Amino acid sequence: MGQALNAGRVELPPCPIIERQLCALERRTSRGGRDIIDHPPGGHDDRANAAAGLVAKLATESAAPEAIFGTYG
Repeated sequence: MGQALNAGRVELPPCPIIERQLCALERRTSRGGRDIIDHPPGGHDDRANAAAGLVAKLATESAAPEAIFGTYG
């Protein structure tokens, strides 16, 4: 997600909660040597995870999704 933000390919909506959660994320190394990125104890990362998931999903799309307006039924 960081690469997409830094390259200007993604712009997040102005949401103080998402911004706070992303800034609070911590990188730790597990006992097995793997890096883990998680919220601090007592913190939350629900919106940060949702934003990161959306960015990852859109990064795998070959083209921008097409918006279709109208009535369905």
